[in-house]
Amino acid sequence: MIELSLATPVDMPVIMDICDDARRFQREQGFNQWPDGYPSEEVIAADMTASRGFMILLDGVKVGYCVIDFAGESEYDRLSDIWTSAVPYAAVHRLALSANTRGKRMGLPLFEVIERFVVANGISVVKVDTGLENIRMQRLLVSAGYSDLGIQQFEWGPRIAYEKMLLNK
Repeated sequence: MIELSLATPVDMPVIMDICDDARRFQREQGFNQWPDGYPSEEVIAADMTASRGFMILLDGVKVGYCVIDFAGESEYDRLSDIWTSAVPYAAVHRLALSANTRGKRMGLPLFEVIERFVVANGISVVKVDTGLENIRMQRLLVSAGYSDLGIQQFEWGPRIAYEKMLLNK
């Protein structure tokens, strides 16, 4: 069973290991979406302070980390004309899974859990972006029903933007 729990400072070493695993996996797949040192402990600590950093648990074991941000994303707001919806949304960022989750087909069930959490918090739209070379994430997002809104120029570089309207999750 996949669950989310708010990350706490005690989780920092696990989160950093998970992010290191994800960065290595990106390199093995032939792309560099996250530069060395990203996300840093300072970035993760800011996520925790803002109550937007979440541990991903599989059967009670910490196997991943992600941000679910209900406060919006300034870059998403700056590019407001690309989105199909102007209603409040949740932004998903920094999704990372540990190496021991590979092959367990966690992607779709994880996004279902994230979406149920978003709806439970009164929000009906999820927005996310991913790198041009991150084919696995692109396929996952399309499989999960996210609309591909094309390549956009974010301050962190060109990314493909995705959006999903959530109904009765």
